[in-house]
Amino acid sequence: MFDDIVARYHNMLDYLGLDTFAYTVTVPDSGVLSVEDAVRRLHLDQPPNEPHRRGALHLYQVGPGVVTLDWVNLGDREQMIQRLAGDGFRHWYVSFDIHGSTSMYVRYGIAEGYLDHPEPASLPSTPWTDLLGPLMPFTKVLAGGYDSEGAEASVDITAACLAVVELESGVRLDEDLMHKPHSALPIPIQPLAPAGA
Repeated sequence: MFDDIVARYHNMLDYLGLDTFAYTVTVPDSGVLSVEDAVRRLHLDQPPNEPHRRGALHLYQVGPGVVTLDWVNLGDREQMIQRLAGDGFRHWYVSFDIHGSTSMYVRYGIAEGYLDHPEPASLPSTPWTDLLGPLMPFTKVLAGGYDSEGAEASVDITAACLAVVELESGVRLDEDLMHKPHSALPIPIQPLAPAGA
């Protein structure tokens, strides 16, 4: 079953041909997290609106939780989106950038886990698998996303991360979700600083 979900995400990512994206699912332990509540947790003043603009953060109500899709995926925006995580929530974050790097962050209440690819997240003298936290049950399949001295990666790491989110949250990222009515928050894109600045 897991392999089928990974294959579906691999095909979807190939079909969409995305250069960059950031995707989150945030589900409360009880009750409902509405899009309006999510906007407040993000500490944003502007109300959500419908127009699709470059730079907008897209918010979808999915059952009791909220999904965000960001097609820009810049570091300062990642920090803002992580405000959705916290005590009383389960939160998953998966991103892919133009350089081919994939990151995953999960937080279940106060328990956190991290994954970075192609270089695994690590601390001095700490194996990358020790940083997986709530992702530990998926260690074997996630390890298959890394090249080793003897073999190439056996799984598309971004597809595997999206499959983990679906299995853990019950939320499927697909075209039906992307095309359903949702809110968009216009967030200015910060210009890149000139070299040497």
